[in-house]
Amino acid sequence: MKVSCLAYIRWKPLVRGIVSFNTLEEMTRFLLSLNKAVDTVFAAISDGRRGETFVPKVAAAKITDLAKALMGDKDLPVVFTGIRPGEKVHEIMVSEEECFRTVERGDYYAILPVLPELREEKDFTPALPGEYSSKDKNITVLQLRELLANASSEIAAFL
Repeated sequence: MKVSCLAYIRWKPLVRGIVSFNTLEEMTRFLLSLNKAVDTVFAAISDGRRGETFVPKVAAAKITDLAKALMGDKDLPVVFTGIRPGEKVHEIMVSEEECFRTVERGDYYAILPVLPELREEKDFTPALPGEYSSKDKNITVLQLRELLANASSEIAAFL
């Protein structure tokens, strides 16, 4: 999760008294901290096999819930201005095509190579029944507040 996104959502309402989104109400995002991103790279280097792609298992939330979590007790009006060109409503970390060759590796999903001859695992059970999308299993506003409160000091500074 980019701190700049948190800063924008957190301080803009205080200045203008309104929360304005260049988005849609149903938009969701994965909440990936910089530390988790770096850990994913290290896990892929140490545990990954030839041709695999490592994907972190992380929480996802509606952008509006993130804004509510950051606003605390303030009840500011929210205005939706629409989606920007090229922007996606939901993020997808494992596509529908990839889910059938995805296995679990602890806190990560490993997408196996497309070419069967590159796969070290010949017999495996797919870890996902469908795509891994930010639209599924969103955390609540209360869970977001807990997540942000336990976050790094860089993020906690915005709370």
